[in-house]
Amino acid sequence: MFERLFKRWDKKLSPEAVRQKTLLEPDWDGGFKQYFSTPLPNIHASLKEVELIALDFETTGVDVDEDKILSIGLVPLTVNDIDVGQTQEILVNNGQFVKAASAEVNELTPKLLADGVDIRQAMSQLFSCLAGKVILVHGASIERAFIERYAEECYRCDAFPAFFLDTLQLEKRFSYQGRTGAHPSYQLNDLRTYYGLPNYHSHSAASDALACAELFTVQYKKLLSTTKLELKDLAV
Repeated sequence: MFERLFKRWDKKLSPEAVRQKTLLEPDWDGGFKQYFSTPLPNIHASLKEVELIALDFETTGVDVDEDKILSIGLVPLTVNDIDVGQTQEILVNNGQFVKAASAEVNELTPKLLADGVDIRQAMSQLFSCLAGKVILVHGASIERAFIERYAEECYRCDAFPAFFLDTLQLEKRFSYQGRTGAHPSYQLNDLRTYYGLPNYHSHSAASDALACAELFTVQYKKLLSTTKLELKDLAV
């Protein structure tokens, strides 16, 4: 049983130390076991030394107690290359939970989601893809909250050790406009426009994950490539 003392991580333990202390349960799905069986990136590594995966969820809302994941977008990358060919869009058969407001935003309808996989299969696939990677997100709190809630509900896992990089927070911390409050908006599309990146006309978890990956590569070159910061200095 995963010890509940990890509900609040001991500040002396790194995420990797927490992973190592976690006892795998026989009823955990393969992807979740793979995640906890794979070492996390070195906390002292530079961004050039790690593999990342851009992640985006489309959901029925932002309340982890009530809302559901509808699709998952994944794009693997490094600071030098985005592996567009490995982009994934995982549709989740949660059509019964679709709300009119969420369908208007993400265009995910019950009919479209009927061809999706069940949430357990989707999340197992997700954890397999995340294993050993730094998780890149724009506004990481939502994705992190849904992952942590799922891990707690389905696997009795009270902590999900991971390194998240947040392109929104990177912009606020390291750009002149972010530090001075000059940006009128930190929305993903608005920051892409600021850096001269085109906006995608179609909206999906996969296209948003790719948009996040592209924004990050520009941020790295303009804001981070000359720094000596380690992963522990950048992760949220």
